[in-house]
Amino acid sequence: MHTKFLLPHRARIWGWMLALPALLLMFFNLQTGFTFSFLDYAAREVQHIDFDNGLLYTIQFNNFTDELGSILLITGLLLVAFSKEKDEDERITQVRLESLLWATLVNALLIIGCIILFYNQLFLKIMAYNICSTLIFFIVRFNLVLYRERRKTNKADL
Repeated sequence: MHTKFLLPHRARIWGWMLALPALLLMFFNLQTGFTFSFLDYAAREVQHIDFDNGLLYTIQFNNFTDELGSILLITGLLLVAFSKEKDEDERITQVRLESLLWATLVNALLIIGCIILFYNQLFLKIMAYNICSTLIFFIVRFNLVLYRERRKTNKADL
């Protein structure tokens, strides 16, 4: 079966090599405030440009560790989630679609619960984790369902 938008199977390896260190980086950044000093940005003698009410063009100081970690994490998870299996067929495509639907629904329900239960800084921290939770739910469920089906198939062959 030919699928249009899936990446080659070897992209999964690159995805894990990006995602796992980035996941650790983001965890430490969000929990302890860990940053890389070489990613510090400090504007010098910049005149105030009021294009966006002080949000975009008036950055005076920022550390880009969280931005770099987020980009690497999302890129890695996308590579893992949307790379082909070695034996891609119609059933795997169906499991992939069902897993993506399931992950989206679970994530939406969790967001609704968080909106109801959490406020202020805790809510913002939860939303920071939520940036990649749909992809993580998808990867976990997809691989779990494939594992169970392959195990059933192997038992039936014996």
